[in-house]
Amino acid sequence: PRKLKNGVMGFLVAASAVLLITVLVVIVWHIFISGVKYLNWDFFTKTPTPMGESGGGVFNSIVGTFLITLVAAAIGTPFGMFAGIYVSEHRGQRFADIVRLCADALQGVPSIVIGIFGYTFLVVRFRSYSALSASIALAFMFVPTTTRVTEEVLNLVPSGLKEAAFALGARRSSVAWNVSIKTAAAGITSGLLTSMARIAGETAPLLFTAFGSRYVEWNMLRPMSALPLQIYVNASSPYPALQQQAWSAAFVLVLLILLLQYGAKHLIARVLRVKA
Repeated sequence: PRKLKNGVMGFLVAASAVLLITVLVVIVWHIFISGVKYLNWDFFTKTPTPMGESGGGVFNSIVGTFLITLVAAAIGTPFGMFAGIYVSEHRGQRFADIVRLCADALQGVPSIVIGIFGYTFLVVRFRSYSALSASIALAFMFVPTTTRVTEEVLNLVPSGLKEAAFALGARRSSVAWNVSIKTAAAGITSGLLTSMARIAGETAPLLFTAFGSRYVEWNMLRPMSALPLQIYVNASSPYPALQQQAWSAAFVLVLLILLLQYGAKHLIARVLRVKA
């Protein structure tokens, strides 16, 4: 019976892994097949054409995606990292448990709720759609993920390293910065890249805050387009040319997210090789 149970569980685990990989491959392959054939130089270098006309590109959306994501990461990184450091360094204290609970709760809030929040407290109050409002809304999604990743990575730092630093007379702040954070720097950086990959593909907050624009916009205080927003607009359009561009934009967005994920893994592996 034990061998039978072990065999059944092993089969279920292997089947689940194969199913997960199969679903991912099917999705990525379908997006690749549907989108890569419409890619050309104009797609990456030109702005969208008027509704109903063929041609054009999503250069404005690519620029907007990078700007909005980078600003959101710049806003959320200090809050997420400091919260994660506090929770890790004060494990067992009531306030640290409250911070962890709030991070978990905020991480589970639907993105459309974050979008409505950004619209109510930023767009309505300042009476203008803007890329900065989108970045602030996305930062609320960036912070909890960064907090939890930072905490988990810092918890993996061997306690012996910190105890040795304390034995040499180092202060708690010095131990946290020179031992814990520097030892876990690769993991924290990987968590930041993973968080950026997550918010780069969000659409709902952008619908309520960034609003979109057909032009290349560098001013964060004005409406701005982004790849997820452009995909939504083009996919819901009745024109086949725009629907084809939606598939191409989806392929570019998936490729961007995969590159961020690969960059995080590669960064960790490289740092570990250097330390070894």
